[in-house]
Amino acid sequence: MILHDFFAAAARFDEPALANLLHPDARISELPNAINRQGTERDLAQAREAFARGKGLLSDQRYDVHEVLESGDRIAARATWHGTMAATGQELTAHIATFTQVRDGRIFRHATYDCYEPLS
Repeated sequence: MILHDFFAAAARFDEPALANLLHPDARISELPNAINRQGTERDLAQAREAFARGKGLLSDQRYDVHEVLESGDRIAARATWHGTMAATGQELTAHIATFTQVRDGRIFRHATYDCYEPLS
């Protein structure tokens, strides 16, 4: 399933694989949260840049996918993200919900709602 592939590629910081999973007209939306207070909407080029920046900030990350619901070209998922800051070793955890639309076998729209556990 494309969303599992997306999470797996993100966890291993595989930017070329991530880019290959995204539709050329993709829009990636991160709703406001404790880390990104304004939220962000990115096109494919901006998403690729953000993935590359993330690789520099984190020493590792993983996604535990708890639930996935599919209906036609839509996918909703509930997961937990764990990341370690490269510079400080600080562990971050976010409980996330994602809503994805697939077009031509690739991710066309992807919105994330990230609820971070308290930051120390």
